[in-house]
This record gives sequence, structure tokens and C-alpha cells, in this order.
Amino acid sequence: MKTAPLILIAAAAAAACYPNKPHTSAEVLLNERMAAVLLHDGRAADAEAAYREVIPSDPHNPEVRDGLGVALMMQGKNGEAIGEFDRAIKYGPEKALYRIHRGMARTRVGRFDEAHEDFQVAEKIGGPEDRLDVFIHRGELRGRQGDFAGAEIEFTNALAFDPKSFPALLGRGVAREARSNFSGAAEDYLECVRLEPKNPEANLRLGLALVTLNRYSLGRKYLERTIELDPNGDAAAKARLLLETTPSS
Repeated sequence: MKTAPLILIAAAAAAACYPNKPHTSAEVLLNERMAAVLLHDGRAADAEAAYREVIPSDPHNPEVRDGLGVALMMQGKNGEAIGEFDRAIKYGPEKALYRIHRGMARTRVGRFDEAHEDFQVAEKIGGPEDRLDVFIHRGELRGRQGDFAGAEIEFTNALAFDPKSFPALLGRGVAREARSNFSGAAEDYLECVRLEPKNPEANLRLGLALVTLNRYSLGRKYLERTIELDPNGDAAAKARLLLETTPSS
């Protein structure tokens, strides 16, 4: 049975004790913080419900609108998410992160030109951390467009800001692999595995890159590790298939 969102449980308890008590600013703030915690924990559906509880009391808060948009986007509800990001930008036009999030959602629905516009504005108005996000998500956008050379440039720019950025390293590896630069891709994937040793996708991609480079024994090692890390997942299924056709040495 699905667990009820914490915000709804708290609201129900309060209503039972004080059925006619109006929301106070302190209550609204608490509810907003609870919604943010749910979102941070990856509980997207619960976070969505929590933010929707908050909105009637604080409808013009851009952080609430952005949080709801992210929760929707995490569930694949990108069209609805764009509407919430529109509202976040309307109420907080100076914050680059809202435009980055809208650019991400627009990318996912194929509205590439509009996504580019969002990333361009975010790059101009944001700080260094925002620019790192812009480069990463613009790299993903270029990859979706099939511009892997452009994607590699964007991810390399991101790594200039943060050489240990896992998303940037993984993204550049994918772009390099798409351009048949398997040696460069393997280097990026290896760094990903060093940063996150238990990440199944990084291990799978490193194993495949090494096999492609005819480094069969080492490649099999990472493919086998993928299965150990995620025995019932998609990555493990792909790793098993590759192991069936990969020489042992």
C-alpha cells in the first residue's frame, strides 16, 4: 500500500485537533520545508502532493513552484512541469536555476530551441554553480540533437568548473563513445567509477568500452561487477548479454 505523504499526515492531524484553524506563516514554512525534504529524498510523488498542499497558502512563491515542477519532471510529467517553471520564472525572474529546470523539461519534450534560450539566459544571469549546470544540461541537449562534438565541448566546459563532476564525466564519455573515441570514453568512465564505484551504469559503460578496445579480461571484470551491483536491473541484463559474446582474454 502506498505510504501517505508526511505533509498530508501532519495536515490531517492538525485538522483533527483544530478543524477551523487557519494556516499561519509558520505552518506554511514548515510544510514547504517538509516538501523540500521529500523532494531531496527522491520521493517525487509525495513531494508533488506536499507542494500542492502548500500552493493554496503561498501561490506566488517561486521556490514552491520550482519544487513542484522538479517533482513533476522526476515523474516524467514534463508538460505540467514546464507550466510550474513558467510560474517560478514569473515570480522569480532573477534566479537562473528556474530557467535551467525549464530548459531540462523543454529538452525532454523536444522543444530544443526554447531550451537553448533558457540555458543561454541562465548562463548570463547565473553564478559559477549555475554555469556548471548549464554546461551539463546543454551538453545533454546537444546529445539529444545528435551533435556529439558540441556535447563533448559542453561537458568539457563543465569539467573546467568541476573536474570531479560525475554527470559531466559520464556525459562526455557518452559523447566520445558516439564519436568512436573509445579510448577517451574509457578514461572518462574509469574516472566515473573511481568517483562512484557502485554506479551500475558507469561500470557497464566502462566494461563495454574496454571490450571494444579488445581489453577483454579487464572489460569482463567491470561487466561482472555491474551484475553484482544491480542483479535485477537493466544494466545487469545488458552486462550478461555482453558477457555471453565477450572472449575471456
